[in-house]
Amino acid sequence: MPFIEIDTNQYLYYEERGQGIPVIFIHPPGMGNKVFHYQYDLSKHMRVIFPDLSGHGRSPKAKQTVSISFYANEVLRFMDALHLDKAIICGYSAGCLIAQELAIYHPDRIELLIFSGTYPIIRDIPGQLLHKIGMYMVKEHLNILITSLAISHTRDKTLRKNLVSYMKKADQESWYQYYNHSLQYNCLDKLHHLTMPLLFIYGGKKDWTTHYMKEYQNRCKHAEFFVLPQQGHQLPTKKWVQFNELITGFVLNKSCL
Repeated sequence: MPFIEIDTNQYLYYEERGQGIPVIFIHPPGMGNKVFHYQYDLSKHMRVIFPDLSGHGRSPKAKQTVSISFYANEVLRFMDALHLDKAIICGYSAGCLIAQELAIYHPDRIELLIFSGTYPIIRDIPGQLLHKIGMYMVKEHLNILITSLAISHTRDKTLRKNLVSYMKKADQESWYQYYNHSLQYNCLDKLHHLTMPLLFIYGGKKDWTTHYMKEYQNRCKHAEFFVLPQQGHQLPTKKWVQFNELITGFVLNKSCL
């Protein structure tokens, strides 16, 4: 199994396929890299890399409390370990916060940014409730949370089973802190630092993050935006054909790597 040492006695598990342009996918709390099951198909066109953040999937838990900035630095060290001077970063849901943090403070390491269901801050009641309920469920009813997340992401019973088994590997405290720091995150006044080409993908009215698109449109004039009508938040698994097509077109058109 592919583990890589990113610091002294600190390892991350990752999987990768394909050759050429490197694209690193960052998962949301608890789910690990299996949430990008359908993005393996992108290996026909590029090098796709799927790390498990510390405390998720097969990666051991971190030696300190995790946060968005901690995970951003972890991805940076992961890139160093893979000898990647630059990479394309694709974040999903709270994984986008890590991608934003990385791009804001280390723009020279990011070729392109791809976001699915992103937000710069959580100031809406539904978003706040989702995170607070998630934190409560991690502490009190973890198995119910795991099952509900798997069901919400796919109707495929085999993939559901794989998602459940993978989420059960996650460290509870890491999962909780990832939710907690996502709820507190705010990069609204730093969005002007995102000067690289940007692709935003949202799921229409059923995606709680869609109304944050206006914040990015006002501050990131060079970005591209796509809304998949009548879709929810779980685009990488539920609308993966369109999702992958958008990524492929954007990467092959914009990348200089």
